[in-house]
Amino acid sequence: MGESVLPLRLKWPLYLLAAFPVADYFLHIYPWGIIGAAWDKLVFILLAFYAIRARMAGVQRKFYPTQRYIIFIAVLGLAYMLMDVGYLTVAFAGWRVDFLYMLFALVLPYVVEKEDIVPLLKFMVLIGFLMAIHGVYEYIMRAPIPSAWINLGEHVRTRVYSLFGSPNIFGSYMAFIAPNAMGLALYEKKRGPRLFYGAAAIVSMMTLVFTFTRGAWVAFFVGALVFTWLLDKRLTIIAIVLTVLAIFFVPPIHARMDQFLSPVYWVKTEQSGRIARWGHAYDQMLKNPLFGAGLGRYGGAVASKYFGIIYVDNYYAKTLAETGLIGILAFFGLLFVYLRDVWRVLKRTADTRMKYLFIGVFSSLVVLVSHNAVENIFEVPSMNFLFWMVGTLVLIYGAEGEMNRD
Repeated sequence: MGESVLPLRLKWPLYLLAAFPVADYFLHIYPWGIIGAAWDKLVFILLAFYAIRARMAGVQRKFYPTQRYIIFIAVLGLAYMLMDVGYLTVAFAGWRVDFLYMLFALVLPYVVEKEDIVPLLKFMVLIGFLMAIHGVYEYIMRAPIPSAWINLGEHVRTRVYSLFGSPNIFGSYMAFIAPNAMGLALYEKKRGPRLFYGAAAIVSMMTLVFTFTRGAWVAFFVGALVFTWLLDKRLTIIAIVLTVLAIFFVPPIHARMDQFLSPVYWVKTEQSGRIARWGHAYDQMLKNPLFGAGLGRYGGAVASKYFGIIYVDNYYAKTLAETGLIGILAFFGLLFVYLRDVWRVLKRTADTRMKYLFIGVFSSLVVLVSHNAVENIFEVPSMNFLFWMVGTLVLIYGAEGEMNRD
């Protein structure tokens, strides 16, 4: 890709982004104030400045269908925002939540070089490992939790949440980190680093269990099936068997899943739980099937802040309610193109070690796509950004790495 357009002294913002959950937590603490609250936007502006300068200087980077689609969907989001000028503040907040972080996929190819890819993934997993250890510590110390996190009649030691303050989001983060850590363990040649990243994967999975978040468990299981299938199809059978054994013979997992499968649970969720909220989101879409209620108007963080509307606990249902059929179909199209582009690079990568690494990345993307079906994962800035970062790193490698010919 040639000489980097980003000076070496300015590589630190990339690592700040790779440590997004930790950076976001501590930069929101006094005395950083408004700068801390806007740090990710400031980093984006900085990186965008270098990307635009490089583009104007004639630097060329390969753009995949994903990046072209992102431009289209971001502009579509601006059109939705302008359709709701009466609530422009709300619409802009909704646009920022849904569309800002995917824009990093447009600037990263100009500021990340091929040699930056593995170090960034390693640093991201290191941060995840440290947070996983913190989760284990919380479990050992029986971290205090609100009673609302435990269903009536359920006995749970604690639910770990670390810096996220939410076991559901922390569970999603751990389910995302684990396959990336395992990919790095397979990538490494030396025994020491391989054991380190293997330990990171194991501790992340332990912490995932301690969050007691069923949605993250199921999403991780889907990701694990993808990971093992791509690595060695025989391992998929082992993964299924281990999952079944865990459900029946690990008491905390058995208790949570047994409750999930009970008729009482499904009656309650249909009356006032997730399924009921998904139905309300669908009803909201029916009021304006093509364009929905408008950005930030229903079922998410922005709607909760401005209108007191409860979370839908399904990012796709929220998107359907806010942007209608046009918006949800466009978003599904983007996810499909993104996963397809990353998949194509993975399949064409000639370096076996890098292929292992990218299997971990691809599986982690599947985890978040799956978990969004039962949580508003992409409304959490760190999770939204990391989703677009890791896949874009694969695409950057695909532009300059050693690839097999189709």
